Amino acid sequence: STNTVGITGDGIEMAQKVWAQTEDMQFIQTYPTCDPISGALLYFGDVRLAGGSILINQEGKRFVEELQRRDVISMAIKSQTGSVAYQFCDQAQVDESGVAKNHKGEVEYLFNNKLLVKADTIKEAADFFGIDAAELEKTVEKYNQYARDGKDLEFNKRGKLTPFTKGGPFYIMKAVPAVHHTMGGLKINEEAKVIGENGQPIKGLFAAGEVTGDIHGTNRLGSDAIADITVFG
Repeated sequence: STNTVGITGDGIEMAQKVWAQTEDMQFIQTYPTCDPISGALLYFGDVRLAGGSILINQEGKRFVEELQRRDVISMAIKSQTGSVAYQFCDQAQVDESGVAKNHKGEVEYLFNNKLLVKADTIKEAADFFGIDAAELEKTVEKYNQYARDGKDLEFNKRGKLTPFTKGGPFYIMKAVPAVHHTMGGLKINEEAKVIGENGQPIKGLFAAGEVTGDIHGTNRLGSDAIADITVFG
């Protein structure tokens, strides 16, 4: 899970003891690029959101559009060898995204735990994780051609296509999906009043945020929880 260890659903359980309704409890949202050790969301992965990286598998091949929905990318990663993904990028993209500067502690942690490698060549970076280096070099060459042509012929990647520099350095980060958000929770009305099993609001009981259900449907869009906070909080 990307959440803190203290988030264990106590609010839902307390409300259920006074006969509150719940809904969509079977739905969760995953975040695709998380720490394989702890599950924490990895901000180094934001290079992907800036359009400056690709996701590859152990075989050195791309397997999904990097800007797809979180659930689609997560399920695609789970179907790869070892149920892991590797994010590949170069120094120019790391610098442009600012992830190394803004998240120094995380980057240091990733290096120390052998979840991130920086190397002068693609082969050296690939060998660190046992990735097929020859195939990765072909993948990078193919992606660079897509970037030059302005069209991703494999996965129709949206947004900016930035070619990788030939000289490096190059980075590869190992990542897995983790539970990020619970879609289900307490049933509320438009005034944030919790609805009881009898269909009526429970007097004096209000709920807002991730403890509630059915606000975002079965899969929350990125950043929409901010609107949830503003409206219901």
